[in-house]
Amino acid sequence: MVRALAVLVLSVALAGCAIDRPKPENLAQYCTAENAYRLGSQGRAYFGDCPKETEAQFLQGLARGRMVRPSKPQVEPYYQQMAQTEKRLLAASSDAEREQLRARLREIEWWAIHLLNNKDGMA
Repeated sequence: MVRALAVLVLSVALAGCAIDRPKPENLAQYCTAENAYRLGSQGRAYFGDCPKETEAQFLQGLARGRMVRPSKPQVEPYYQQMAQTEKRLLAASSDAEREQLRARLREIEWWAIHLLNNKDGMA
């Protein structure tokens, strides 16, 4: 009970602070390790929007954030798919390929967040 309450409080606190999607005017705030940590803890995906100078720190923050998420076995396959798709996105050689991977990431992210926020962990 205490653990569930702590996770709920942390999730609510972090939900209000993260910048979910980057825009030209908030790119500097979005691409920080702190924001990435918040996004990772919320089950969010990385769509390859940060400049190369900040991308490594962003990815490290994202990985740390994903480590603090509540353990739900139903979500783990989606996190694995998310990580694999993010790697493929970063290595993609064409805009068309990147757009396909981003579409797939949006779908994976939706399911991960849906399962994380469902109290039973079931769809």
